Amino acid sequence: MYKVKKKRAVDPNAPPRPNLMTHEVKLRTAQQTIEALENQVRIMVARVESLETKARSQTQYLQALHDSVSRNK
Repeated sequence: MYKVKKKRAVDPNAPPRPNLMTHEVKLRTAQQTIEALENQVRIMVARVESLETKARSQTQYLQALHDSVSRNK
């Protein structure tokens, strides 16, 4: 009445078949890594801007000090 399907021969050396849950976990892990890196970049950009402002301020102060000393000679 019904024909029984024959099972395919399985290669014992073949890698395991893909699992959608595994892919989902890998995607979620990659997304978390990307978000962490984006956060770290935001923090570093803010720090660089802060240090640039500080360096600019110190340069202006030293320039003013230099000008003051040069005028008093």
